[in-house]
Amino acid sequence: MKMKKVLVINPPNKPHTEKSLLIEPIDVLTIASQIKGFGNQVRVIDMDAKRMDPESIKEIVTEYAPSFTVIPFDYHVPLHRPEAIPGINRIAQLVKEAGSRTVIGGKTPKYYPNRFLENGFDVVINSEMEPVLEELLKSDSLDISNLGRVKGISFKDLERTVTTPNDREQLNVDTLLIPDRSLVDLSDYINIRSILSSRGCVSKCGFCATPDFWGKWRARSPNNVVDEIEYLVSDFDASKIMFLDDNATVNPERMKQIAKEIKRRGIVTTLGCLGMASSYNESMIAEMSNAGFRWIHYGGESGSQKVLDGVYKNITPEHVRKAIVGSKNAGLRVRTSWIYDLPGTDKQSVQQTNELILDTEPQEVRIHYLSPRVGTMFHLPTRTGEIPTQYIHHEKPQGVNPHNIDDIVTGVQQLTSELKNRGYVVIRESNDWQDVSQSRDSKFISFCPSRYGIGWER
Repeated sequence: MKMKKVLVINPPNKPHTEKSLLIEPIDVLTIASQIKGFGNQVRVIDMDAKRMDPESIKEIVTEYAPSFTVIPFDYHVPLHRPEAIPGINRIAQLVKEAGSRTVIGGKTPKYYPNRFLENGFDVVINSEMEPVLEELLKSDSLDISNLGRVKGISFKDLERTVTTPNDREQLNVDTLLIPDRSLVDLSDYINIRSILSSRGCVSKCGFCATPDFWGKWRARSPNNVVDEIEYLVSDFDASKIMFLDDNATVNPERMKQIAKEIKRRGIVTTLGCLGMASSYNESMIAEMSNAGFRWIHYGGESGSQKVLDGVYKNITPEHVRKAIVGSKNAGLRVRTSWIYDLPGTDKQSVQQTNELILDTEPQEVRIHYLSPRVGTMFHLPTRTGEIPTQYIHHEKPQGVNPHNIDDIVTGVQQLTSELKNRGYVVIRESNDWQDVSQSRDSKFISFCPSRYGIGWER
């Protein structure tokens, strides 16, 4: 296969993501590292971190002259707002004018391919991007005659949109290369390195796009994961490492093996992860704490079993209670997230949620309101309608579930007031983070994107 020059872009958010929240774009780096591993020359531009506007890409493509340009959008880490899409399409148009072929992939493009194909993109990848990109890059062009044989994509054949069957075998995630962090300027990001040790989920929560997009849960082997942790510590002096998997603790035995291998190799760093309350295991948390884990996130969503069952979240309030209390007792800071306007929510279920939070007092409480994320039971995909907001950080319900809004708003106000009385800092916008102590004892309730790494000291 002839070596190609490939430009991989993390597009600018609108507005740009707050600097104090920026974590390295691990999904972009994963894709770029795979492309490089296929034998291509790769350049990564993080336009969000560099505060670049779409027009500024002209100078880069003129100088670099890539034959292919790839944009992952809403792939693993959903930080970008839908308002960023016009800018993304403008980037594609400018890149295409410079003679580069354009490819985009991710959850939103999967459901709205025409929005991107009609505005500058040659190909939309509707599945895992890495194997599709390997196949696309084997060709010297994106000719229609070749595209029709590639599984899991959409493209234009004259005025007709063609979507090929998405029956490609799921990727063995152990074959992914360790992401090359030298492809970006790490000084652009907060002092936490990130890692993706698995894809997919074993649950099918009705508000989450993960099951539909990634399919069944697949995990890298413990040795493979610890190899990356060791690389981050030895080569980048990583003092904090965050597992950004949707659910890193799905398999407690696997996580225990990861923790034991970290200890066996004598690796010293502080770790955090997104966990799953229903897979909480006391011995797993003990091993994780012993290996340096100091933070875990659980999606509690609601304190009402009726509400949880209505969105097919296969947990109980008791699962959540046990996970929060047990993790705190093991020395981990606990973040929880709650969706206060799920269907079926009423005054009683709001009170049940408040009681669960106040009884367990997780150090970090994140309040959400429902967004119709693509690929979920709340999303009705069309090719012509407006793309619904994918942003999950709002100060009030967005009307997806229009019932009992007054009870929901009143209940959240009561919770906020009580937590404030208990020493929690209320975070409503990014500027409020300056009021949060970095100590292990700090506590906050947030209505906007939350910082990682607070209180992670060993």
